[in-house]
Amino acid sequence: MDLVLLNWLKDGKYRIATLRLLTDTPKLPSELANKLDINRASMSRILNDLRDKELIEQISSKSRTVTQKLTQKGKEAIRSLEGAPK
Repeated sequence: MDLVLLNWLKDGKYRIATLRLLTDTPKLPSELANKLDINRASMSRILNDLRDKELIEQISSKSRTVTQKLTQKGKEAIRSLEGAPK
C-alpha cells in the first residue's frame, strides 16, 4: 500500500474512522456524520476527499439517495493500517 496515501489518511481526524464505518456495510452520508458526531458539510468534504483518492465510491439509487461504500483500494488501506495480512 502506498505510504503517502496511508500518511494522508492518518493526517485527517475523521478519514480512517469514516473508512472503518464503511467496512461492513455501505452507509448514507448522514449516517456517517451522525456516528462521528460531525456536521454534514464536514462529512461531505471528507467523503469528497476519500472519493478523490478512490478509497470509496457512491452508489446512487433512483431517488436522490446516495450511499457510500468502500472500494477495493479502501479495503486494502484499512487492512494496511490495521496491520492485517493482505
